[in-house]
Amino acid sequence: MPTFLPPWLWLTGGLLLGLSLCLVLGLLCHDRWCQAMCRRRALLAQLAQLAERERLASDVHDALLQGMQGILLSFQSVGQRFPAGSAERAAIEHLLDQGDAALADGRQRLLALRSATKKTD
Repeated sequence: MPTFLPPWLWLTGGLLLGLSLCLVLGLLCHDRWCQAMCRRRALLAQLAQLAERERLASDVHDALLQGMQGILLSFQSVGQRFPAGSAERAAIEHLLDQGDAALADGRQRLLALRSATKKTD
């Protein structure tokens, strides 16, 4: 040790330097921990959003598309009661074609929603 400073001053300086280093390291660790928690919260929010999308797609499929399919089957059975070539039967067949197109569009949209959900997993 140099003789121009008393030993207690060297010890005090060393302690202050050590405490400063511990404080800086603690702040860095705390900052990284906060960043990890923010990423975790964002990931959990994204997972909740994806689960909600999947639930909505399932609900839409179960309620709307299956209900519409049932209605179309009822229309088809009513349409078969009319003689072939009648105006009523042609009108019902036109409605059935529109319903089938709407069902196909709905199924495509649900598949797109589900595939978008699976891509982000």
